[in-house]
Amino acid sequence: MKKILFFLLLLISVSCEKNSNIPEDVKWEITKEVPNPDLSKNNVEVRLNKKVDKEILQEIATKIREDRTEYNKLWIFYYIPNMTEGFAWATTHFTPTLEINIMGSTEIQDLQTSNTEDIKGEILNKWRSEKSLMGASLVLYKNLSQKKVMRIMFKDGSKMDNEIAESNEDGKVKYQDNNENGEYYILESNGNLGLYGENGKFDEAIKIE
Repeated sequence: MKKILFFLLLLISVSCEKNSNIPEDVKWEITKEVPNPDLSKNNVEVRLNKKVDKEILQEIATKIREDRTEYNKLWIFYYIPNMTEGFAWATTHFTPTLEINIMGSTEIQDLQTSNTEDIKGEILNKWRSEKSLMGASLVLYKNLSQKKVMRIMFKDGSKMDNEIAESNEDGKVKYQDNNENGEYYILESNGNLGLYGENGKFDEAIKIE
């Protein structure tokens, strides 16, 4: 009897895995949860190992929802590698119906914002900001006049070029353009690009190939 029960449980487990539409290379885990039964609300933070599409987000959200049906509002925030807390890459909120929103960039958009074929000059470095610029890439290049330019390539296809001045600050390279907000860039020791303003560092764009 025990053997029969064991095989039945095994079959159920295998069946559930086969019915899952989440690819094997997609890994996710809940890193934080803040339930509030009095307000029938629960905030859940999830760490992904890579960017995924809306269909996979729906699958993950549904699985999380299965064990939390007692909450009228279930807010799920997703973070991807090299992304700090405070600004989620995507959300799947049950309020109580499911709403899926990707605030950052998708893998397809990343391919587009990494394309530098139209830049005339020497590419010096490339970074991507998943936080403040929501997946936009920053490309530092030297144009045909030998002037350094920072191009920001946004996920909607728009671009912005600014000529920059290079200087030294506390032993690190500083890049600054003519923006009115007092913002500037610092080349960090790990190769990433720090984004700074009047109140200090507010983002760190990750170096990409």
